[in-house]
Amino acid sequence: MPDFSNFLEVQTRTPWGRTLADFADFCAPPPDSVILDVGCGPGLLPLLLAQSGSRSLGVDLDFGLLAARLAPNLAQAGALRLPFPAEAFDLVTASNVLFLLDDPAAALREWARILRPGGSLCLLNPSDCLSLASAGTIAQERKLDGASRESLLGWARNAEEHARWTESETGALFAEAGLILAESVLRVGPGFARFSRGRKPAAQAHPT
Repeated sequence: MPDFSNFLEVQTRTPWGRTLADFADFCAPPPDSVILDVGCGPGLLPLLLAQSGSRSLGVDLDFGLLAARLAPNLAQAGALRLPFPAEAFDLVTASNVLFLLDDPAAALREWARILRPGGSLCLLNPSDCLSLASAGTIAQERKLDGASRESLLGWARNAEEHARWTESETGALFAEAGLILAESVLRVGPGFARFSRGRKPAAQAHPT
């Protein structure tokens, strides 16, 4: 399992904070959106998303991470069984969560369940460009040290041990959950992170 003991430092004192800010801009929730961030950790992403005027909540299974909270409205819950009714959220987000799960397809179905028709699911996961070798090269070129270097190499190590999805693989995962892949872009250095947006089809009126 990945080591999250220094997760607060990673979110606030390394370039990862800038990555989450970039991801929040990618999510671009309209004002007054109701948002859930799954696997929120200390809550930096919910804090960033709330700046749009949205109501932003976060859940994480690890109570220790929640105790170091950066945002209000955080609660303890697992990614596969969320304590919310169906169609409760306009936007669901998850950064570096799905690729670590043993059953990502089941998680996506659960996250799609709580999305309103027409709502969006935005994910940040390692791309197929990320490896220990490529991360080590970037760390050396940019002279990263301390927590910045360790967080990048740790991310690459976890990616090699778990999953790195291409755009087509991401689209297939979304489709299995009843979602449509609307956007997929590469960010972070030479494209180590894949930002993906899936949409839940709008409800269709049934003929009378």
